[in-house]
Amino acid sequence: MARSKTSKSSTTIDSAILQLASDKLKSSGLTLEDAKLLGIELLSREQTSQLNPSFRPLMSLKFRYFGTKGEPMSDSPGRNPFYRIRYLEQSTDFSGLVERKSPRYVQEPDTTPGPYLPKFCDWKSLSAESGRPLIVTEGELKAALACKLGFPAIGLGGVHSWRALKKGVELLPELLLFNWVKRYVYICFDSDFRTNPNVCNALIELSEDLHRRGAYCHLVSLPDLDNLEKVGLDDYLVAMKNAATDRLNQLLHEAEPIGLTKPLFALNDRYSYVKDPGLIINRQTGTKISPNAFKDHLEAGANYQERVVRPDGTVSYKAVSAAAHWIKWPLRFSVEKLTYSPGQPRIVDDCFNVWKGWGVEQKKGDVKPFFKLVDHLFTGAEPTAKEWFLRWCAYPLQHPGVKLFSTVLLHGVEQGTGKSLVAYTLGQIYGENFTEIKQMDLYSGFNDWAEARQLILGDDITGSNNRQDADLLKKLITQKKIRINIKYVPGYEVPDCINYFFTSNQPDAFFLEDKDRRSFIHEVTVGALSDDFYVDYDLWLNTGGAAAVFHYLLNLDLGDFNPAGKAYRTNAKERMIDNTRSDLATWVRRLIEVPDAVLRVGDIKITKDLFTSRELLHLYDPAGKTGTTANGLARELRRAGVKQVCEGLPVKLADGDQGRFYIIRHVDKWIKSTSAVVAKHVFDWSTKNIGKKY
Repeated sequence: MARSKTSKSSTTIDSAILQLASDKLKSSGLTLEDAKLLGIELLSREQTSQLNPSFRPLMSLKFRYFGTKGEPMSDSPGRNPFYRIRYLEQSTDFSGLVERKSPRYVQEPDTTPGPYLPKFCDWKSLSAESGRPLIVTEGELKAALACKLGFPAIGLGGVHSWRALKKGVELLPELLLFNWVKRYVYICFDSDFRTNPNVCNALIELSEDLHRRGAYCHLVSLPDLDNLEKVGLDDYLVAMKNAATDRLNQLLHEAEPIGLTKPLFALNDRYSYVKDPGLIINRQTGTKISPNAFKDHLEAGANYQERVVRPDGTVSYKAVSAAAHWIKWPLRFSVEKLTYSPGQPRIVDDCFNVWKGWGVEQKKGDVKPFFKLVDHLFTGAEPTAKEWFLRWCAYPLQHPGVKLFSTVLLHGVEQGTGKSLVAYTLGQIYGENFTEIKQMDLYSGFNDWAEARQLILGDDITGSNNRQDADLLKKLITQKKIRINIKYVPGYEVPDCINYFFTSNQPDAFFLEDKDRRSFIHEVTVGALSDDFYVDYDLWLNTGGAAAVFHYLLNLDLGDFNPAGKAYRTNAKERMIDNTRSDLATWVRRLIEVPDAVLRVGDIKITKDLFTSRELLHLYDPAGKTGTTANGLARELRRAGVKQVCEGLPVKLADGDQGRFYIIRHVDKWIKSTSAVVAKHVFDWSTKNIGKKY
């Protein structure tokens, strides 16, 4: 009975392996009979794990490698024959679940790779006869299918597996056995080499190595298939079905000589095409340029020999602009968009990251000059104001790319105190991600000053007493995206990671609303330090001081600092609000705070709770000399947060008139009152004060 169970279990396992192997081989245009001819073994989970302790217990295919004479391939005398394993199932253990991408192919540790020479071909004669063309592709199954169709193909276990640089092997010994002189070689890697710099570099390096050995290397570019993100040679041939042989012949005939495409690959080394909005960027410098300027000016002198296939099948070449051809070239290095992601790699989600890195490397050191400057500027400030300010400075460094929904303004009538020097110190840390702007920059049609910035110093920029200016600054402080407009370059949108540091000599620099949440205002009330201090500070800053401040801020305890929270409210802010408030706004604020003092005519106190804007205008400007209108007063009431009864709808009064009433007293009482109750209050008060007009 036990024997019967074992037999049944073994049959089940064998059946599962056969099914998985058959499915995998079929997807590459091969059969189980082909596998037998190729020397491919089907392994159970136990057999796989027994080969090497590093292998997972998964059903697999074992690809045995053979040399040009059909002998088992070994990377050195006395070692076991070389082979690779292809898992046929996904690991279900914990490590397999947590790994983002489990390896599908493995080989024994510390073994040198080899070229896969499928047994469908006579590799002894192929290696010697340089007049016989060869295909070089990725993977054993792809090479096997090509060979089965009559196209000799060498399979590489990986795009770099034609060499072993760590072991000092520039070209694998088996490949050295081939006569490469005047041999046509067609390199056919998977289609993702167009967007994968690592694969593209491997392709170029392989072609250059074979070219030095006398080969004529051509690049085969596989067309995209609708249902596949990445196309391999076997994918393409299987999709072509009965036309596979003719289509592959056509691809080989149209393949470009890699030597002639060097000018295009040279452009690939430096530039990327950005599909949205359609511009070219120099990856080393970050310079952006329009396609027309790129081909007509910047790279106008670079030529490329374009391959032309005539109707009779013959081939000729003509010189064309390399830049113009590169823009249309399907193998150009391209990305979807530009982005700005501080602290992230150069390519993020198929976007080119224009962040240029920090200006200095953090290093523990002397920060006493920085603290002497900050302590001096914050003389007489509230105890926690300086602490909040330092955390504001530190947070974007500890969390690169964070947009703080608050800004800093240091102001004071004394000049030369070092208000801007603090920003310049931070600017050394941010490097090219920092810049300084003036008032006029905010209103220019081009905002190249905002391109790739994390910190901006606004020196003597003001919100003045102009609400439009204040609204513009508020938008800059809180917006999540910014559109960059540079002259002669298509505009594009990126995340807005800019934090603003303002300085001014004016006590009314910003127009602030009473309930402003975004502005930290500190007034510097002391004079300048000694001239020697600022000379020494500059020397310290440029000889390691910036790196030391960077280290200090990276390690500063941020406490409960909230990047999206409201700014610390200082007494200086209250003073600036008062300084920038209009006469009408000041009157409305007094109306809210002390209504009994404002709602009077001479010695008569007006006890009514509800008023129209017209009634309040008679109290504010009885002679009509200010030019203020009832609508203007209504807008100021709404800005100040004064609520209306009946959600602002008109209330019909007993005399047939109607009006919209603002609640000046007893808000809780009136906020939910009906129009009838409101009308009665107005009527009762008017009746008691008959003959009086307010």
